[in-house]
Amino acid sequence: MKITGLEIGEYRQFKNIKFDFTYPEGHPKEGQPLDKVCFIGQSGTGKTTLLNVIWDFFQVVSHSFQRLANKTVLLNDESFRTFKHLTINSILNENRITLSKNFFDENFDWPDKESALASSGFHWLQELNIYDKLKALTRSGKLCLYIDEAAVSLSKNLLEERNPTDRDLVTLKGQAFTPFDTQIDSPIIGLSNYSSEILWSSILEEIDIYDNDLKQFAANLVSKNSFSSDRLISQIGQWQKEHPNPRADLAENCLNQILRLFHLEVDTEGTESRLVLKTKQGSHIGGKYLSTGTKQLLSTSIPIYKVKVDEGVILFDEPERSLFPDIQRELVAHYTSLSPTAQFFFATHSPIIASAFEPCERFILYFDENGEVKFRNGVAPEGDDPNDILRQDFGMSPLMLDKGVEAYREYLDLATKIRKEPDKNRKMELIVERAAIGNKYNFSATDETN
Repeated sequence: MKITGLEIGEYRQFKNIKFDFTYPEGHPKEGQPLDKVCFIGQSGTGKTTLLNVIWDFFQVVSHSFQRLANKTVLLNDESFRTFKHLTINSILNENRITLSKNFFDENFDWPDKESALASSGFHWLQELNIYDKLKALTRSGKLCLYIDEAAVSLSKNLLEERNPTDRDLVTLKGQAFTPFDTQIDSPIIGLSNYSSEILWSSILEEIDIYDNDLKQFAANLVSKNSFSSDRLISQIGQWQKEHPNPRADLAENCLNQILRLFHLEVDTEGTESRLVLKTKQGSHIGGKYLSTGTKQLLSTSIPIYKVKVDEGVILFDEPERSLFPDIQRELVAHYTSLSPTAQFFFATHSPIIASAFEPCERFILYFDENGEVKFRNGVAPEGDDPNDILRQDFGMSPLMLDKGVEAYREYLDLATKIRKEPDKNRKMELIVERAAIGNKYNFSATDETN
């Protein structure tokens, strides 16, 4: 299920604005949903709001789908009420799906205004005859994954050493104790909706099972008086050959390629926590010693790879958070490679991130003279110098601060003075002075006029 368009009448900071999320005429993928979308804009223009609107769409789909499946779900009409103000278009295989106020009104399916609960909002999905397709999609994956600023705070139960007093290493899936816990089985996942333990015990269930089975196997050997160290090592080694370590797949296909930029890699033999990292020299790095950026990268990469949003949408707010520019250069390619058939929506302030998108995939939000939010598509080509992105797409000119602008004006003025100076000695002094400014700020020697 991919998003193809969004039309907003009047909602939050938006008024009468229409987004087309399909490739334009003349593009090799003309008419198809965009593979990836980048929302750019200054603070307050609604980048995160747009992600939330798409999330609301998937909440409505998820709620309706689960109601049709006779599942008990927590009722909340807020996501339904979003579509009083806007229309969203999507496509699932050849089925076109539109949600809007008019659609609900026509189907007499608007949530009960008195109860303030979305108690009846599911018949629209039944009439579209897509239930079986959604069921097939959600059998092995999810429809939507939303990654926001909660990612770093969720790293605790991923990276920190397990507490011996914690519950035994068993999956919580199917063993939830509250209705909220059961949401991990929802067709959609928002990282901020779950505690760290619930999230990782579900996503990395295979690792928990592997560690528990290995621990039990070793304990059984000891209980049978198999105290010979050689015998223990031999039998445990044989067991590990017969039971592939799920960390190996995570290392090879998800993390090591990007971790190389940090000079780190996954320690596939480490079981102190669900994920253990080591340096290239083999030294272990405890989770509490990892940088915020490294934690962010781990806590976002693993869900994208493991959740399997193969034919759905991944929403990602500010992927550049706490990461140095050299890492930012790799981010979009890294994340999209982990779920190559998903549709990605990114919201960013980073020109480095934005440069990884085609111009038609960039949506630059800005305030017009009336304070209303409008948008335009990008201009700079994919992979362009971030400074060109800043000038052409972000609309920032000049890029330098006032002191740098003053230095550039002086640099240009000196070029004029050099041309007009008749005294050779004085001209040479001016040339030396201009060269010093040019070297300091890396100005082009061909810049000669104001």
